[in-house]
Amino acid sequence: MEYEIDLTVDAKGKKCPMPVLMTSQGIKKIEPGQIMLVEATDGGSRSDIPAWAKDTGNELLETSSGDGFYRYVIRKK
Repeated sequence: MEYEIDLTVDAKGKKCPMPVLMTSQGIKKIEPGQIMLVEATDGGSRSDIPAWAKDTGNELLETSSGDGFYRYVIRKK
């Protein structure tokens, strides 16, 4: 599915816990209802980012992987 991305967080090459910290910082820069894309290479992000979204009440719309990295599409609540 295609989304209009309001902010992209580039966490590629960062190790845990940086992808989650960068995601947390990024979500503060957008308004409720806006969508953020997070790109990461750390395999730990596969569990960390969905858990973060659930814990913070933000909506994880989509996860995907390819080209050596993981993508997460998150809507701010």
